[in-house]
Amino acid sequence: MSYGPSAGRGSSTGRTRGFDKPKKAKTRKSSTHHTVGSHREKSGAWPLKEVVDRTLAGLDNLGSQTFATPPYQQHFDRWLKGLITVLDDFETSTLIKADDAFHEQRGSTLSAVEAALMVEQTKEATRSTAILGLHGSKDMFLHAEQEQDAKLRELSIRRDQALKLLNDAVARLRAELDEVLVSKAGFLERITNTRAKREEEARARLADAEKGVEVTKARFAEELKSLQSAYERKRQEVLEKVAAERREIDRLGAEAEVDGSVEVRRVACEELSEAVRLLVKRAEEKKPESG
Repeated sequence: MSYGPSAGRGSSTGRTRGFDKPKKAKTRKSSTHHTVGSHREKSGAWPLKEVVDRTLAGLDNLGSQTFATPPYQQHFDRWLKGLITVLDDFETSTLIKADDAFHEQRGSTLSAVEAALMVEQTKEATRSTAILGLHGSKDMFLHAEQEQDAKLRELSIRRDQALKLLNDAVARLRAELDEVLVSKAGFLERITNTRAKREEEARARLADAEKGVEVTKARFAEELKSLQSAYERKRQEVLEKVAAERREIDRLGAEAEVDGSVEVRRVACEELSEAVRLLVKRAEEKKPESG
């Protein structure tokens, strides 16, 4: 079969482990579970050709059936039940005697189509997960912004505290210098030049303090620049991830509009139709031997 994974058809019976649907092919249903058509078959009102034609028409209808909108997986179980019903109705006809070859083909085909539909179901689930992943990226972006705001507030608080201490020191040193400048030098101070030395020392301390303010401002500015740079890199990474996921979701969304099970189901029904024809042919070839 060309449509689906072959792993499910590795055994000699064609059945995969845990797949019980093919067993229904050997089950003979009671006449109480059938329509008026079944009673007509038992009374001989339905010729073999009509039974076969009705079965082939049912398989053809299922093989060409399309599903309106995604998610298409919601239709898979119903479609499989319809397929099994058509086969069961065919086998329960009193005019049909299904042999081992038919049972094997039925079992292997049903197992293969079910496995292929499970693959399609997984693809649809993966698409849903990818869509949810986009929300995860948005949350990541929001978290990065909140984290950056917290770091900026913390940096601002440290900078303001450090500069306040330094500016207070500068203010005190300016006040000391002003006191020196307005003070009158006494006789001894004029001789020893003490006042000039005091002024020089006050100016030096003030210059150092003012330089400390500028250095601190520069240090915090550099820290802010580094913080902003790290944030921009992280922000860009998140934005690129969001964009990539959106592109992927667009791609998956386009794929989701296409029912990947169409070919799977068509080929399965064609193989089952061929199995029905071959069964009838084998039965006709045996007639001369029994006569």
